[in-house]
Amino acid sequence: MKELLEKTLAVDMNEFDIKKGLRTAATAGLIGAGAFGLGAKKGLFQRGIEKPETFVKVEQPVKDVSIDMNKIGQIESSNNPKAENKRSGARGLCQIVKSTWLETTKKMGVMWSWDSAFNEEANKKVADYYMNKEIPRLLRYYKIDDTIENRLAAYNWGAGNLSRKGIEKAPQETVNYIEKYMR
Repeated sequence: MKELLEKTLAVDMNEFDIKKGLRTAATAGLIGAGAFGLGAKKGLFQRGIEKPETFVKVEQPVKDVSIDMNKIGQIESSNNPKAENKRSGARGLCQIVKSTWLETTKKMGVMWSWDSAFNEEANKKVADYYMNKEIPRLLRYYKIDDTIENRLAAYNWGAGNLSRKGIEKAPQETVNYIEKYMR
């Protein structure tokens, strides 16, 4: 049991690994938060203990996926930087919703207000960052292949929906979105 605990509390674990390890161990009924604290206190992180297979990261090969943001602007708003979707609240050329705008501009390190979503250049830059940096990161997190179709589905339908339901269960709106892009 001690050996399993030591392996569970392996070296160089990031926050995701630790949480996953605790969930795995708790599910197996082996340890709880107290045992984790005890293990860390005893210096298990400093030992050269190999990580168990459950913590091996799956690295997907890097593919050259390129999304033409001019096409996205055409599909989303007919290239109208002042477009606004009353139902979703999406704004601008690439139709970005407020929560995505705020989160993405923060990650980009820019101080653009929500009203800046109507600025053509700002909207295109935020959309490009989201499409080509954030979505690939989310696809890796969900262990989904980084393909043009998956990026487009994640942009239109959401990476969480894509992960939970799979592209084969995408709504007709997303299927049409991908088809429009591929023409």
